[in-house]
Formats: sequence, structure tokens, C-alpha cells
Amino acid sequence: MANVLVLLSDLQACRSSSTVKVRLLRFWEAKNVGRGWELMGVDMLFLDSQVTY
Repeated sequence: MANVLVLLSDLQACRSSSTVKVRLLRFWEAKNVGRGWELMGVDMLFLDSQVTY
């Protein structure tokens, strides 16, 4: 199978067997202190070096 370049802006939320490779710039976890540090969410900031503005 050949590798196909796909930009982050072209991705869609659906089931797929494709793999995405990106560089992770920042990673944040939101935890609820009142409920034993229960994980509420995760935010990630990715770099897509192919996008030009």
C-alpha cells in the first residue's frame, strides 16, 4: 500500500483504517479535583507543516 499525503484540514470524522502522522506541540489534561482527579477531557495541538497561509 502506498503512503498518501493528507492534510489535517482534509480529514473527516468517520471510521477509517488510515493512519495519521503529525507532530504533537502541546498536550493538556482537564481533571476534576472534586471527584478524585477524574479525567474530564484531553486537548491536543498538532502541527501540520504542509499548510501554507
